[in-house]
Amino acid sequence: MKQDNLPLGMVVGQMMHEMLRVLKKRDIEQADVILSIEQHAVLHILNERKSDVILKEMACAMGKDKSAILRIIDVLEEKELVRRAVDQKDRRKKYLMVTEKGKQVIEKFLKIEAELRAELKEGLTKEDMKTFYKVVGHIKAKAKQM
Repeated sequence: MKQDNLPLGMVVGQMMHEMLRVLKKRDIEQADVILSIEQHAVLHILNERKSDVILKEMACAMGKDKSAILRIIDVLEEKELVRRAVDQKDRRKKYLMVTEKGKQVIEKFLKIEAELRAELKEGLTKEDMKTFYKVVGHIKAKAKQM
């Protein structure tokens, strides 16, 4: 089937579906701790944060409600990948911290993802990739304006 006859959203969706399918498969084959893509995303966001992660912002960024994010955090805590710490000044406030085990899971996943990314880009030039990112950036910017 010719791709240029399909709706743009369908083409992008199919590409994402195939990429995530392979990423999940490789993660299951190679990782010590198996997580969903959403769990990996939350773990990564928590690890990369420069300040407190506000649950509402994380939920909005991931397109999920706060209760779904809390369930993901609960799973990550059960798997000893994050831990909650109480603020010494305000005992009602809790911080989420990525454990050493969680950091190892992130490193392994990023390695798997980098290997997949390199394989997927085989046969494409730097100019091809530059054009790809330009087109994606343009479409995202136009969609945000609407």
